[in-house]
Amino acid sequence: MKKLVIYFFLIYLLAWKFVGVAQAKDKYDEVIFTEQAQLIFDTTIHDWKDLYELPSIDQIRCMAQNIYFEARAESMLGKTAVGWVTKNRVLDSRWPSTYCEVVHQGPHRESWKTKQDESLADEDRIYYPRKHRCQFSWYCDGEKDTIWVQYMNGTSIETNANAWRDSVHIALDTMSNRLYDNTAGATYYYNHNLVYPHWAKVFEITEIIGNHTFMKGDH
Repeated sequence: MKKLVIYFFLIYLLAWKFVGVAQAKDKYDEVIFTEQAQLIFDTTIHDWKDLYELPSIDQIRCMAQNIYFEARAESMLGKTAVGWVTKNRVLDSRWPSTYCEVVHQGPHRESWKTKQDESLADEDRIYYPRKHRCQFSWYCDGEKDTIWVQYMNGTSIETNANAWRDSVHIALDTMSNRLYDNTAGATYYYNHNLVYPHWAKVFEITEIIGNHTFMKGDH
């Protein structure tokens, strides 16, 4: 009987380990899409590709996510401005050269659930950002990031759906130069209702749009 108990306990530990890794990937490695959000993304891409040459799908997704999480409550001009800051960094040699790298820039650490397994290949290891040490606050605030296109916290389905749809459209139009840079070359911004970062004292203000002050300057 004792051996049987030990046997089932070992099976439980192994199952917990592998389930834990899968959960870590969901929590830290990906933005979670509701079914409706994925449908909006796929439909927009399908409609767009018949008219214009598409950038990389992964890069579009990173750009749209950044616009959505940073500016979903902003106007179209506000969302466009966040998109242009992201693009201006891609175009500037001081930052990484892809949208996903720019959005995810900052120190990361490996999940302890994969770190303890020396046999895992590099592509199976899970890394997530160190809290509050990234370039865009939504990415490292410690919260699970979900594209909510459904009723949540008093926000209607229509409001969330429109914000996400607008974010995808603006990502596509900005990446393909179909929208002008309404930030006048900004590579930084901050929410002036919430913070006043130290670099704001020395950088040049280019625009104030909605809740964000846009700036440019040297590192």
